[in-house]
Amino acid sequence: MKIQFLGIKNQVKKSGCSSCGSRKLSNHTFQRETRMVLPSGQTKIFYAGQVYEVMEQDGDFLLMQTYSLDGQAVKMFQEG
Repeated sequence: MKIQFLGIKNQVKKSGCSSCGSRKLSNHTFQRETRMVLPSGQTKIFYAGQVYEVMEQDGDFLLMQTYSLDGQAVKMFQEG
């Protein structure tokens, strides 16, 4: 099975300046790589945009992986 890592977008919340009153509500960062231990016991590093050939069991596991961004579930991988 071929899968592609989409990357992880993180939201970093920041408070405002106490002296001037300006506020910065949020800032987004993008994680381009992640390291995961697969059900087959293999440890792999995935890079955003790259397509990887994995076993069927590992592919199904990766396609179910999500993270939360602004209160919504976002998929980390797509079938490639």
